[in-house]
Amino acid sequence: MTERQHGDTETRLMGFEARLQDGFAWANEHGREIMIGIAAFLLVGGALAGLSEWRSHSAEVAESELARIEARYTQAMGATSGEMFIPEPANAEQARKAREAALAELDAFIAEHGSSDSALIAGIRAAELQVDLGQLADADKRLAALDPEFAADDPRRAVALRLRGYVLDQSGDPLAAAEVYESAARVESYPPRVLAWIEAGDCFARANQPARAVAAYRQALASSPEVSEQEGVLIRIGVEQAKLDAVAAAAAPAAGPPAAAEPPSVPAPSSDK
Repeated sequence: MTERQHGDTETRLMGFEARLQDGFAWANEHGREIMIGIAAFLLVGGALAGLSEWRSHSAEVAESELARIEARYTQAMGATSGEMFIPEPANAEQARKAREAALAELDAFIAEHGSSDSALIAGIRAAELQVDLGQLADADKRLAALDPEFAADDPRRAVALRLRGYVLDQSGDPLAAAEVYESAARVESYPPRVLAWIEAGDCFARANQPARAVAAYRQALASSPEVSEQEGVLIRIGVEQAKLDAVAAAAAPAAGPPAAAEPPSVPAPSSDK
């Protein structure tokens, strides 16, 4: 397995995880309610009451199993159960083994539970662990396969897309990352979508796409003026707009020096004598 890379990559990942946590926790916390709501809409009538009850029970069992996997991982990392952010152990080998063990458990869980609600959440969590392990290509492949499993307006889809945007950016493809972040930002049910717009703008800027960067930043302003102001979005718009102005100025025909005035005409000498 590849050791986790520290330094700038780790710092950016920690920042990403801090922003991602609220949206992911919200989707995870409400996953059961979403599933039950769908079941209540589709499975009507007394004849289907037993099936609905069985599915609810199965979901509860799966959620409990997933919680136990997370608890074992937290303990293996040397953290206290229930911590929102698990601190990185001083022993890098301990962290690697804990992540590999949790990843193996999650893969087994996903294989058992197919495309269930809990399995989709487990898939996102597994991708996070792959990122921590430096397995960016595997994380990208997993997240790309997960996307069609979610409804277009499912907030958990935005969580997965934001993580994939981070993976693509870290893999050296800021343009693809920007487009994925943009897709995440368009999920209107996702609470922190303003952050996805800002991330899209940042990646478009690094990909030398100033017009698309400005458009993404303006979407962020429209989505949440308060957060956009805190994140310095107006300054970023100014920087990218300056690039656009410079390109426009360079493309405009240069004004040449004024044309030289024609010398005054001299009358021909007279032939009269």
